[in-house]
Amino acid sequence: MLFFAFCFISCATIFEDSPLTLLKEAYNHKKTKKAMVFMNGGNATTDNSLHVVLENADFKLTDAESGNVFIVDSDHNSAKLDSNAINLTWLSEKTLEISFDSKLRTFKKADEIDGVKIVYKER
Repeated sequence: MLFFAFCFISCATIFEDSPLTLLKEAYNHKKTKKAMVFMNGGNATTDNSLHVVLENADFKLTDAESGNVFIVDSDHNSAKLDSNAINLTWLSEKTLEISFDSKLRTFKKADEIDGVKIVYKER
């Protein structure tokens, strides 16, 4: 019985969420908004994923975050998930360009967040 309890407790951690890894951030010109790319490491049942979040400049990323703008994964390793997979460029105070690897599988793709227009460019 003790063996089964040990196995259950030790295996339960494979289903826990992994800590987030901040890969890059970009501020608009007046530094009132920032966009961040972070990796969610996944677990035994979910793949790693990249998220883009757009918030006020003083926003602090926590492990409970999910991307409010853009969420992608590698589509079964068709694309590499690293800091080069997504690029952020502020075209103006209220326009953010997200360029990304066309092999990424998209789960979320917002057009506007808090008055900021989002434009996408596949590469």
